[in-house]
Amino acid sequence: MSSVEIHIPDLSKILESRLLSVIDSRTMHEIHDIFAKRCDPYVPMDEGVLAHSVQVYDDSIVYPGPYAHYQYIGIVYGPNIPIFENGVIVGWRSPKDKKKHPTGRDIQYSHEKHDRASREWDKAMLKSEDGQIFLSDVAKILEERWHELYGDS
Repeated sequence: MSSVEIHIPDLSKILESRLLSVIDSRTMHEIHDIFAKRCDPYVPMDEGVLAHSVQVYDDSIVYPGPYAHYQYIGIVYGPNIPIFENGVIVGWRSPKDKKKHPTGRDIQYSHEKHDRASREWDKAMLKSEDGQIFLSDVAKILEERWHELYGDS
């Protein structure tokens, strides 16, 4: 039996360039915005400073603040000095003149306000059902941009 094998020259390059053409700064900002919203229930929250300070850009998502890194890593750093009020520990502080070091203890996140709060909240979200929803959201955005640029072709 005879057969004919046809190769489309550089099809992957053509498709890649057309797909990349739909990913502009507006699209990336929209994708990052959706990502940050999907991550929100996974961001540790006590008073909400970290979760409510998220900054979304075209090329990144930033959680600002001096403690954002420590919350993300999920390891207690010290030295820590207790803060007392009426003989009760109400918090902790670190001396400004001493370098912080990991203690080896995990941060114990409250789940009262964000029941899925965890370290590396972006990775935790992506591994969950929310991650699948996010990927579906991205596919919809890219499809919309494709139709804006190329119609139904």
